[in-house]
Amino acid sequence: MVEAIPRLDPLRIGSRRETTVIAADADISSVNCRLAAAAEGGETLEVILVLRGKVRRATGSGRWRMQLEGRRVLTFQADCVLATTAVARRLR
Repeated sequence: MVEAIPRLDPLRIGSRRETTVIAADADISSVNCRLAAAAEGGETLEVILVLRGKVRRATGSGRWRMQLEGRRVLTFQADCVLATTAVARRLR
């Protein structure tokens, strides 16, 4: 029995007028309220984030480092990742 090769979705490329895929001006006040309530109550949450950046293996551990826009770096374990999507490079 041979497994079928999964079909990959094409890369998402915005129009020339479009600079971001996710709306940066979205109203996040409800998210802030929910996070604040969870922090105040000592609640444990599952949070799903969407991050964009370059990834590399962290030195000496089973963790990964992602350099985000603005040069910030986030370190995480692979078992926290739900999915990955390649991002098309912008044309110069």
